Amino acid sequence: MIIVVSHTKGGVGKSTISFNLATALNSKYNIEVIDLDFQKTLTYLNEYRKEPLEVKSFESEEKFKKYIKKDNDQRISIIDVGGFDSSLNRIAMIMADLIITPVSDSSTELLGLMKFEKILKEMSEVIEEDISVKILLNNINPQKKNLDDLKKFLKKTPLFSLLKSTTPTRAAYDKALGKGLGIIEYKPDSKAGLEMQNLVNEIEVIIKDKING
Repeated sequence: MIIVVSHTKGGVGKSTISFNLATALNSKYNIEVIDLDFQKTLTYLNEYRKEPLEVKSFESEEKFKKYIKKDNDQRISIIDVGGFDSSLNRIAMIMADLIITPVSDSSTELLGLMKFEKILKEMSEVIEEDISVKILLNNINPQKKNLDDLKKFLKKTPLFSLLKSTTPTRAAYDKALGKGLGIIEYKPDSKAGLEMQNLVNEIEVIIKDKING
């Protein structure tokens, strides 16, 4: 199974979400992480871990296609793509069983999503099948309650649907990442840990539905 954390906009928390999902799911599933971001954040974070994850990286489209074609239900590949459009990123999204797109509450988010929607439509036309995305409200201000404009846009866009879980801005994430840990490994009972666990639980339901499918 392939889970892709993707957005053409940078700085939305793709690597943080990818890393936290991988570390949380690693105890239950055979997890492999694919780092397609040129910043190689996951690769570097993995070097701090006492028990490293299996992290792969690909520069060649041919090698990446060979890897991704071997996908099966016994392995979950979590792919972190960079905040840019590329052939490798498009291959990952086309082959994905689940695409998660972190979105914050900044004023530029609607513009970023509009650009991303255009790319998704282009890919959907090529494969003659809709490529749908699960939107995760991430790095949002815990005190901000009004996200009406963003939610209205998402309702009008068939390719986007909103996850129930949210992952607000929490200082604990940076502290955990500095130790090479996911937030659930670092402080499972913190607000951030409980919020991430809600997301993991929601993703696990999707995983089981896809596998049993």
